[in-house]
Amino acid sequence: MKKKTDWTMDYQNITKNPFSLDLTYRAIPLMFPHAKIETLSPSLRLNNLGYSLRKNSQHSLIFLVGDHLNFNDDEIDSLVSFVEQGNQVLLSSNHFDEVLLDKLALRIYFNESVTDTIQQIYLSKEKHEPEVYNYKSKYYSILQQFENTDTARSYFYTLGTNQFKKSNFIVFGNGKGRLMLHAAPIAFSNYFLLQGNNIDYLKGVFGFVDEPISNIYLISFRSREISTSDFSVLLRNKATATAFWLILFTMGIYLIFEMKRKQKMIPVIKQNENTSVAFTETIGRLYYNNKNHENLAEKMIQHFLEFVRSHYYLNTNMLDAEFVRLLSSKSGIEMAKTDSLIYNIKMVQDRQGVDEAFLFALYTQIQEFYNGK
Repeated sequence: MKKKTDWTMDYQNITKNPFSLDLTYRAIPLMFPHAKIETLSPSLRLNNLGYSLRKNSQHSLIFLVGDHLNFNDDEIDSLVSFVEQGNQVLLSSNHFDEVLLDKLALRIYFNESVTDTIQQIYLSKEKHEPEVYNYKSKYYSILQQFENTDTARSYFYTLGTNQFKKSNFIVFGNGKGRLMLHAAPIAFSNYFLLQGNNIDYLKGVFGFVDEPISNIYLISFRSREISTSDFSVLLRNKATATAFWLILFTMGIYLIFEMKRKQKMIPVIKQNENTSVAFTETIGRLYYNNKNHENLAEKMIQHFLEFVRSHYYLNTNMLDAEFVRLLSSKSGIEMAKTDSLIYNIKMVQDRQGVDEAFLFALYTQIQEFYNGK
């Protein structure tokens, strides 16, 4: 029996799946034959990079690619310091850390209405017209773009654009080094690189790296959560902060009405209960009473999958790429967001571990799905 193709956007370098990074990882040593190349763990904390990598006296490059890139404040400061020392950092993602984007006066924009079968991206070439690369889209888009939030001036230089001539590959000069941000990580996947002359796109991107380079550090993952239990770190992210305060507000409303109910001697006829509000109240009570993140995540997922079955009439036994496609189509939620939500649900089901940051992120994703965002 022929093995079914896995179209999941996994960003792994150890598989031959269409949306893995096998070709990119194999090509980098060929492009930088004199550099020492090391693959680092996705769980590596980026605090104090110069100390942990111990390469301050040599020019190094960090290539970090993933669907979601989240950092704590110390890691952002460490990345900036690493660049100032004369090193280079190339970050490629669909979803960049909000605090990092704010520091760089950027936001990332998704062209959600685009349904083109063939999408295009461009790379700048010195003294020549930009080179165009075609992508026969399947499930995922390469048309994300950066937008400058500072109307007075621009702090970056554009290295590449999408088909709308909007920046999707940019560079910031900082001290002796450079920080490069890339908004189309699918362009590093096997599926993209095997189309037409797209392998030249990979060469072009890394052609912007200043040489000589002594060390290259490769890090890739699907989603990177902040590894800390400090609530101040959670509250720095707008989405998790909103979810956190919503839970607190719901708990407060619940406690007020509970106290009033106990004070009344006359029985009150119970009104029809809003199940969504009731579920949110349950989340608040469970979280503060039990501190059992995994159990709470499982209950959220159980409620969500029941919602999917009853509203979209989909079988939730197999959460594969076809399920993601159908759910995205029926719900109207963009493919990338649907895929990211289902991926996180599968992580809980596979017992990958649930911390506070992951729990808040999952809660926010589910609520945004309910709200059609």
